[in-house]
Amino acid sequence: MRISEGVEMLQLTVRAFDQDIILNPTLVWNNDEAILIDTGMPGQIDQLKKVLNELNMSIEDLKAIFLTHQDLDHIGGAADIRKKSNENIIVYAHEGDG
Repeated sequence: MRISEGVEMLQLTVRAFDQDIILNPTLVWNNDEAILIDTGMPGQIDQLKKVLNELNMSIEDLKAIFLTHQDLDHIGGAADIRKKSNENIIVYAHEGDG
């Protein structure tokens, strides 16, 4: 869902407790870089790639991940993203989390 120019609320679906739950990482980008705010759950990398492709972007376009807090649905995909895209991607998190 487009929030404004350069801001997209993504929709990733995870099955939990016998229901589909929608997670909403947010992508912020301009002509030079793309930053993902939160990452979804582990194992959602293929969904993330698909959503990015729909925006004419790839996971390799991500320059940074910004983690708002340490709940699994916010940080769970960070390791997969680093492995599948760019090991040098910068991950920002509060020093008190972790």
